[in-house]
Amino acid sequence: MADEELPPSKLGTKGHWDEVYEREVRVFNDVGDEGEVWFGESSVTKMRKWAQRHLPSSSESNPLRILECGSGNGTLLLSFLTSSSLDPDVPPAKQNFHLTGIDYCESARLLAQSIEQSRRENIQEEIEQALEDDEEELVENEVQCEWRTEDLLRKDFNGEQWDLVLDKGTYDALCLSSEGIEEEKGRLPSQVYPEKIALLVKKGGYFLITSCNFTEEEIKVRYTKEGLGDSSVPHPSFSFGGKSGTTVCTVAFKKVT
Repeated sequence: MADEELPPSKLGTKGHWDEVYEREVRVFNDVGDEGEVWFGESSVTKMRKWAQRHLPSSSESNPLRILECGSGNGTLLLSFLTSSSLDPDVPPAKQNFHLTGIDYCESARLLAQSIEQSRRENIQEEIEQALEDDEEELVENEVQCEWRTEDLLRKDFNGEQWDLVLDKGTYDALCLSSEGIEEEKGRLPSQVYPEKIALLVKKGGYFLITSCNFTEEEIKVRYTKEGLGDSSVPHPSFSFGGKSGTTVCTVAFKKVT
């Protein structure tokens, strides 16, 4: 049986997001406001902690490759600039990451680059403030960031793959689009996207998605058929767009084939 589609909305159009990020670039340049964090900072923290628990160790010669699809202002990826410890009795360990953010809006790329520069300039202050506030000890990671303006649904990545692929709200937005993908015989973004994701995750790697337009079970049905095994991450409730009262869910998938 075909997956039920959501009713179309302007939130599923590129024109809408071009306007959003063009405005957020102006605001950031004027007052330094990074813009909206979809589903709140708690979602970023949960996804970051999950990655810390499940990703293997890294090294300078073998950094972990992480991709965010629909990276927007980049705040999720930029949470990897520092690491904390999962054990309060053990100091945090420095990690090595190669981070790639992909968004089809050029203004989102410009915004993410600007926020990255600002965060790097203030990273020692962040580390010191965390200690002063008795929150947690942080360590600065070795991180290379790459921000791309690309349409994931239409791009051929020529076999390029990542250890971890992230999605925080991007699939929700794409599922509100009624524009068929010409290169995919007119199929909807909601149908093409899971197939693209499966190709981007290396064998043994992970796909971690946070959604509020779909239940955990609906997400599992849409992605496990692409060769990805799943597990859930506990999460509070939220609401957005297509279905009011939908629970925000975070689901992790491991590439098994």
